Amino acid sequence: MSFALFLKATDNLPLYMNLLTYFTALLQVKKEINVQKKFNDRFLVPYIKSLEAKYNGTFAGPQLKKILQYYGLFIPSVLCASYYRLYNKKLSNNERERVSLFGILTPVGDDLFDIDKLDIESIRAITYAPHSYHATTFSASVAKQIQGFLINTVPEKELYLKASKNVFDIQIQTTRQTNAAITNTEIEAITWAKGGYSVIIYHQTLNEKASAAMQEALYEIGALMQFANDCFDIYKDIHDGIFTLASRCSDYRKLKQLYLDKVRVANQKVRLLPYSKKKKDEFLVVMHVIISQGLVAIDQMIVLQDKLGQPVDSLTQPRKALITDMQKLPNIIKWMKYAYRLPFM
Repeated sequence: MSFALFLKATDNLPLYMNLLTYFTALLQVKKEINVQKKFNDRFLVPYIKSLEAKYNGTFAGPQLKKILQYYGLFIPSVLCASYYRLYNKKLSNNERERVSLFGILTPVGDDLFDIDKLDIESIRAITYAPHSYHATTFSASVAKQIQGFLINTVPEKELYLKASKNVFDIQIQTTRQTNAAITNTEIEAITWAKGGYSVIIYHQTLNEKASAAMQEALYEIGALMQFANDCFDIYKDIHDGIFTLASRCSDYRKLKQLYLDKVRVANQKVRLLPYSKKKKDEFLVVMHVIISQGLVAIDQMIVLQDKLGQPVDSLTQPRKALITDMQKLPNIIKWMKYAYRLPFM
């Protein structure tokens, strides 16, 4: 199927130039994913097995899948490799190792809150002084080992610890999203910070120091990624009692406008970076392939809202109405259209 059948040229570039940028960027990601898969087979899978043997525990099936197919694959090959293409550099083996280990730390860190129910001081100790913390659970032992390794090996230790503090602090604040009294303004601030700081910390595991301008750009990109995730998780969040901009929304057209406004801000932050226009365009293409899926979810809710003729009461809607199936051809086409257009807004 030709993209030219349903895509229009933007004001910024002729159609063929946009297509060239689009396919070049995605080809680079595909190559990087293949490299990371081989690295995971060689390093990450054996490392995971060594953790299970050392601490007499196991990574549950869904968590292991999340590590190997998302955090341990997506973060290095899509995010961090894209940062480095902006710099015209490639990830070193040591950098790839640190980023891949962070791919374990991310979901395990969530378990400390959600499953182990560790108190705040215990999680604070694991975050800032893992070597002195006495771990008694499998997740805590794994988090202690990996965080300790990262603190000892990242080139910019203070920047990594600052990023860890930001992630830790916002993780605490997210507990407020279970309180029905939380305002939309508070939810918005938490959403942007949760996504923004999570993306920044990935960069802080690398050798290259992120400039202030780069951190500002990554913050906006991360905020949009979290926004997209919340738009996909409406059903889950509603039934888990979590209030997000998407799950609480009374007008999905306004939510879509907020989304597009955030896209423009993120794009502008990236375009201000002191790198080649070609590299920045390719970077935005890769980021928006991820981010644009959120708009497909919002569009589905707009259709539901129009069908009902009133604001959507998500608690009364069946699961099928709130879940966006990205395997369906109409959704895939919408996704491709948004992924093509958003980088050039």
